[in-house]
Amino acid sequence: MKYFKFKKAPSGGRNLILREKKSMYDKPKETYISKKGSLMIFGIEASGKSHKLITIVKNADLLWAKETKIIFKATDSLSEILYKNLDGDEETQKLLITSSHDIENIEDIEELFDLKKQYVKFEALMEKSKKSVLIIDDLDKITGKKLELTKDLMRNCKRFVITAKSEESINRTLRNIINGRKMATTTILLTSKASVDATNILFAMFIVGLFVGGLPEIAMLLMAGKLIMKGTK
Repeated sequence: MKYFKFKKAPSGGRNLILREKKSMYDKPKETYISKKGSLMIFGIEASGKSHKLITIVKNADLLWAKETKIIFKATDSLSEILYKNLDGDEETQKLLITSSHDIENIEDIEELFDLKKQYVKFEALMEKSKKSVLIIDDLDKITGKKLELTKDLMRNCKRFVITAKSEESINRTLRNIINGRKMATTTILLTSKASVDATNILFAMFIVGLFVGGLPEIAMLLMAGKLIMKGTK
């Protein structure tokens, strides 16, 4: 069992702590995760990686108070990504001024750029990423134009927090960009108990069926055998 805890930092904000427990009754082992580096959370479906990322997103402003955030998931459209991460035309204009040495005021921006064009907003988002924490859910499921945008954001962002099935499941070029970043990166591997839970449910249903069918002796033998096997692990 792995989960995050957000502890109040002496200097303000929050520290990110990973807690690990073998069972609900065990004392958790705590590992401090540096906020100066990046974080990758890997796990198969039903491992809870998206839920854990949500808890980080909820605390993002306290974890990284001085950085802006760019947050999206693989299922978001390009329009949704831009809408969620650019605060209208005003922020877009300011970012475009920052990104160009030849532009000094908003009047120049309005003359040179059509702010309704998607590629103009892409440029603004790229500029924003230089001072941002990039947070992406299901990085390995991103394709098409979103993948190309993500590659550029990953190259430029200050740090990143991502989820994926595994490192190998991520697009090769994107994976090379991540590995080429000169920063400390923490990797968390999650496992899923979904298949075990499903097996236990089926076994319980089978046992009930034996009792109902008038075969309690066989049911008791199977239950005893399962307990013995569990005790030998």
